[in-house]
Formats: sequence, structure tokens, C-alpha cells
Amino acid sequence: MPAYIQKRRRRWYAVLEIPKALRRKFEGKSRFFQSLGTESQSEAEMLVLPVIARWKAELEAARTGNRGAVEDVIALALEFRQGRESDTPQYRDLRDSLIDDKARDLEWKNSELAETFFRIAHGQSVPLDRFVDDWLAGLQNEPKTKDMKKSDALRFAEEFEFSHRVDLRGVRTWAHKLSEGGLAPATVSRIISACRGYWDYLNRAGRIQNDSDPFERAVIRASTKSKSANETKRRPFADRDLLQVLQGAVSNEDTQLKNLIMLAIWTGCRIEEMCALNLNETLPDRFVIVDAKSSAGNRDVPIHSRLLPVVERLRHESTDGYLLSGLTQNKYGDRSNAIGKRFGRLRDNLGFDGRYVFHSIRKSVATEFENQGVPENVAADILGHEKKTLTYGTYSGGTSFEVKVQATEQLRFAALHGFDFS
Repeated sequence: MPAYIQKRRRRWYAVLEIPKALRRKFEGKSRFFQSLGTESQSEAEMLVLPVIARWKAELEAARTGNRGAVEDVIALALEFRQGRESDTPQYRDLRDSLIDDKARDLEWKNSELAETFFRIAHGQSVPLDRFVDDWLAGLQNEPKTKDMKKSDALRFAEEFEFSHRVDLRGVRTWAHKLSEGGLAPATVSRIISACRGYWDYLNRAGRIQNDSDPFERAVIRASTKSKSANETKRRPFADRDLLQVLQGAVSNEDTQLKNLIMLAIWTGCRIEEMCALNLNETLPDRFVIVDAKSSAGNRDVPIHSRLLPVVERLRHESTDGYLLSGLTQNKYGDRSNAIGKRFGRLRDNLGFDGRYVFHSIRKSVATEFENQGVPENVAADILGHEKKTLTYGTYSGGTSFEVKVQATEQLRFAALHGFDFS
């Protein structure tokens, strides 16, 4: 059997053992293994050479901790590329001959590195990690979203390293590997979406010239009608469940969490909206939600009569200008992160599964509105949902505050009648 290739079923694969001393640097893997996508042995013997060259370079870098030689070649290729873009035809021919000479010299040492140098120098490829920050700088996303997209793009760059290595088969194999590695389908879809956005940027910015879509059908969307999808769909809390959650917060002596849950039950507000409320946005009869996640989210939410004593107490107790005082914030300025995790631990301790999250309280409010006969457009204006109809969504100026007050007072939650909201 020729070195470095192995036949499984009908296809050939590239195989290279990883020395035991280096395996910890490769997540404990004992070997490199990759499909060559062919059933022909002669073709596999040719295809395997650049794959093995890349793996050996990775082993050498892991062994010595030095990628300096590779980085020097890439830097030189980028210099040649920049020069070619401004050269006259006469000097470009001269520069191209220098590029060819350097590529031939590299071919003796590392054929794949030689190809990479040639492609970068001729403007046919780029190192994928070099332009991530440039791409992000032009996006209007929130810092947290930008950080996730950066992580996704760098993961992409780590897998393929250079743009000429990206193709439809490779991306689909990578997406499958991410799924097999335990990532949820939604997470894999998010990663692929971010990478497609980065790829589009590289094309629009002239960094690459590849109008194909290597991300096409990289992730096969599961049918939402499947039994498993229905079983994992988020659920609203029933009235008795809301009482159990409130009592759990009381038992844990977590007054902050109890206050947050009470606000959510009688308003249906999102957790980040409530945690960001300051005293100036808390009026005697309403909460003024600003800077929401959508234009529909910016709204006035009536304060339910059962919530009035809670709000008055919170206003009096506040020491930092926020209605929910004393919450910590993460590096993105989000005050809901830590207390949201506390809710998750409370939920687990009470025996609720992953279908029940803090947002389930919002679903409970929407369910109660429906059961009490509140018109959908009125409920949407209270909850901050977009209205899809032409009449209400496009032409209407929105539900009056008086009508929203009447609708809010329809919230009953019968199981909560004996609970002390004060």
C-alpha cells in the first residue's frame, strides 16, 4: 500500500500518524485523516502530496513552536501582490518572473507552501485571518454580535487558512464536522452565516475574486415539523409554574431575581429591557422602553395595578439610578447576563427542562392575553412585536395608552392570586 493513503470502502483517504509527544497539541488526536474525494489510486497518490506537506508543516510548527519561516513567505507574497497592483506592464512581467523563481525554489521544500505563495503573490488568494477586523469595522452590529462574528470568522480561517483552499465540498465537510463535534444546528448555522458574510466582504473589497458560493447548503435545515423539533420548542410557563418559580426565588432569598420575575409576569418585557430600566424611564403609570432591539420594541408599557407597590418599593430602594438596583454588568454593558444565569440555575433546581427559559415568562404573558381575548395588535404593541398586517403594521399609529392599560389589566394568572406582590 503506497505511503500516506488508505482505502475505506471505495474512496481513498490521506493518513498521517501524529507522534505521541505532539498529540496533546492536536487535541489528543493520534492521526490526521482526510478524504481525498476520489476512487482512483493514481489520482489519490497525487492529491495526497500537498495534504501531507501541510500536515508535516503543522507538525514541525508544533514541534519547534516556530512558524516564522511560513509567515515570512506569506509576508513576501503579500508584498509582491501589492507591487503588482501598481506596476506598469513592463515591471509586472519582471515581478512575475521573480515570483515564478521564488515559487520554484519553494517547490523543493514544500510544494503546498509554494502554491500558496504563488497564488497570494498573483492576487488569487489571501490569508483568511488578515481582514477580519476590516470586515467587522464596516458592520453596524452590537459589540457582542461583532465578537461572535469575529470568533466564527477566525474559526473559519483556522480551518482553511487561505482563500484558495475554500470550496463547496470542504465547507460542507467542515460544517458536518462542527455538527459531529457537538455544536447545536443553530450554532453551526450561525457560524456558516457569519463566514458567508466575511466571504462576501472579501469579494466586494477585491481581496479575492470568487463569485461562487462555497457555503451553499452547507447546513441542511431540519424540518420544523419533526417530532424532535416540537419536543425542543420553547414553552410558556403555566400559572402554577410561575408561582413555583416565584416561590423558588423567595426560598433562595434572591430578592433581585424575585423582583425581576414579578416585573416580567405583569409586563411581558424582555429581560434586558427590564434590567436596563432607569428611574427616569419609570413613570407613575408606565415604563418607557428605549433603545430596544427593534423599532417596535421602543414603547410605553403600562404598570399593572398589582405591580404598582413593587415599583414604588424598587424606586425607593434604588442606589444606582436603575429600577433593578445592584445588578452587575458584563463587558458589553449588559446588566441581565448574571441574573439570567441565576434564573437558569433556579429553573434547573426546580426540575424544569431546557424548553423553559426566562423568555418563557414573556410567552406566558402572550398566552394570557390571548386567553383573555385581548386583540393581537394590542398585545403586540404592549409586548413590542412587529405587526405584519398592512393596516396595523404600516398605516396605524399604534394602540393608545388607555387601550393598552385596559388590556394589561386583563392579565389575571389565577394561580398567583394569593401571592404577595409588594
